[in-house]
Amino acid sequence: EEPQRGRPRSAAPTAMSGRLRGIDALRGIAAIGVVLYHAVDQKIVPTNLLRYPVKLVQLGTSFGYIGVFLFFVISGFCIHLQRARAQATGDPTQINFGAFWRRRIRRLYPPYLIALVLYLILNAWSAGFDVTRFFVYDVVMHLLMLHNIDPKTCYSINGVFWTLAIEEQLYLAYFLLLFLRSRWGWTRTLLVCLLARVAWMTFSHAVWVRYGIGVPVPEAAASHWFTWALGAIAVEAYFGLLKLPRWTRDLRLATVLIVAASAMSNYLPSIPKDTPWHDIAWFLIHPMWGLGFFIVVNRTVIAEQNWTKRLPSIISVFATLGVFSYSIYLTHELTLMESWRYVSSSLSPLFNLVVIVLPATIIVAWVFFWFCEKPYMRKVAKKKDQQVVSAVFCDESSTAPQLEPESA
Repeated sequence: EEPQRGRPRSAAPTAMSGRLRGIDALRGIAAIGVVLYHAVDQKIVPTNLLRYPVKLVQLGTSFGYIGVFLFFVISGFCIHLQRARAQATGDPTQINFGAFWRRRIRRLYPPYLIALVLYLILNAWSAGFDVTRFFVYDVVMHLLMLHNIDPKTCYSINGVFWTLAIEEQLYLAYFLLLFLRSRWGWTRTLLVCLLARVAWMTFSHAVWVRYGIGVPVPEAAASHWFTWALGAIAVEAYFGLLKLPRWTRDLRLATVLIVAASAMSNYLPSIPKDTPWHDIAWFLIHPMWGLGFFIVVNRTVIAEQNWTKRLPSIISVFATLGVFSYSIYLTHELTLMESWRYVSSSLSPLFNLVVIVLPATIIVAWVFFWFCEKPYMRKVAKKKDQQVVSAVFCDESSTAPQLEPESA
């Protein structure tokens, strides 16, 4: 973690002059992973020869939700990109808190608001419209992006919007992160981020024991601050502001961390909650995914140095999806609910998924991107000294799984 003096590495000009297509590709992969997680029915298994291919698809997509943690790492990378670039080029410009928030709101809130209204209209059309006290409270919590702190509102209107609330709260913590990083360095700052996770888990448990009130843990920003901070470290390493040890680029270690965390997550419900093993596993799972994807991000930006002439085809495809991954996140639940109305029950669910549901999800998201998201990207890009921001928002994260609050 030693600072590097002098000029930044040769890879850095890519970020100064254009998009990081490798980061876009990771966004696209994460987005499709979480879409498949929600789209694939894990219960329907055919009795013919397709049984085993379908079971294999179900197994793979059942872990698609971990793309959420890849998005958190990428979010930290992209949000800290402007500051890291300025430091690498010797630009003394400081990030202003008010200007930062105005850019974030102009860029992200209008598409979110449009999607929220669409979901409210769909709910009113399908289930009726009853303006109760809770309905007003629920809508206000979503408008304020505080719905992730209450189990009753966390998944109420759209079960995937809780990650947006986390992102907004992590933006608030960004300036505290910068302060801690400049004062103590990254090692102590990461320890503080981990302690925030411990503190929130302890608080949740205490509130549950004392008052019987469930306080969400997986849906809380404090639980993911460590993962988000890893992305900020990755972008500083990319610009040569610090030197990371070799293991932070080892994909074999990343595979071990991601697979191990996935296995722990799968078996966690079978571990009694009142045992220390449950608490240890519960604490480690998310940071292990974060570290694994941190390594993947580091490796990707290094590999991009070899893509100067031509992008690999698979990277190009996913990078294209990554450009409008926010729109995929905002609209895919709506599209999934509606597209299944038009599939044929006589055809294989896998066929319906590949031929109808997944293409419909991508097309609707693409249309939403052009008409409901891109206009606000242009407005941000026109602002002075914000050339990077229009290419940044990587945390529109995914459609995350509906994780139950671990409050006991």
